[in-house]
Amino acid sequence: MKIFPGSSPLLLPLAPTIAGTIANYLQSIAQKIFEPLSHNCDNVVPKLSPLGGHWPFEQSLKLVTSSPYQYVSTIAHRLAAKSSFTPVEICHHLQPPIGDAIDPRSCLELGCWFNDAGYIYFELTPRSIALWLNYIHDLPLIIAPSPGQFLAPTIAIYAHTRCCSVLQLAQSEKLVTITADWQLSTADLSCLENPSTAELRSIFDCPAQQRLIHALMAVLDGIYSDNLRFVSPQLPSGIVRPDPIAQIRSPNWTKLTLDLAQSWLEFYRDCRIFGDVQRQNPRLAIARCGLTAISRRYLQVLLENYLGLN
Repeated sequence: MKIFPGSSPLLLPLAPTIAGTIANYLQSIAQKIFEPLSHNCDNVVPKLSPLGGHWPFEQSLKLVTSSPYQYVSTIAHRLAAKSSFTPVEICHHLQPPIGDAIDPRSCLELGCWFNDAGYIYFELTPRSIALWLNYIHDLPLIIAPSPGQFLAPTIAIYAHTRCCSVLQLAQSEKLVTITADWQLSTADLSCLENPSTAELRSIFDCPAQQRLIHALMAVLDGIYSDNLRFVSPQLPSGIVRPDPIAQIRSPNWTKLTLDLAQSWLEFYRDCRIFGDVQRQNPRLAIARCGLTAISRRYLQVLLENYLGLN
């Protein structure tokens, strides 16, 4: 594995999803990479073919299922197909476009590297996961037109109900205060700010929590990538973008919903909130309530907006 020169870790401004954050970075480097390379090589294609907005970069990213909080991108292969360079040659010229003016407190911190096959990997640090979870807790959502009616998994309805029960119990135990829309109060969220590295690792090292956060990452990526099917980015004059709806496949909403429901149920079974955890480590208990509130919110979004459950 090769670490990007001068970019360990990489700081990227936070976008609505982690995939979107990385896609913005990939787009910016793709726009810059060809010109300097072409000056050093006579046998090159005059310019890269138009890549058509952000959606190819979103499509080039996949969550790595075998390792938590990792994405892999094939963008070097996509760029290589449009030029005379190999994927690894392109990887060697990738540079972070982040300047000094960016506030690191609002950036995702990612470890970045590529392998000898030209696949680029991005891995979130625990601090970035905490930042992102706080961000999506009450993130305003733009919902694309519903694809239609699907069969809502019974287990998802059950998991949503259990999330509500857990949050009600946490409020009755005076552990957290729940707002009218089932979110944690501002005071609860503020007490989770600036946790130590040890606290972050205790929150995110549990395998069940890792699976739940992984499921949330997939859900948010699905919602925002689906929105791209209905958004036409500005392209240079004379360039016609193919029909985005035909090019971007809608996510499997039933599977995303089922995965999130099962992940939260496993999380609640394996990761205690009440009892000794509440007494000995209240910040950890509040963080797990926050994960429950986030899971409840996106289960509701999936059930009502994508599976047609009223």
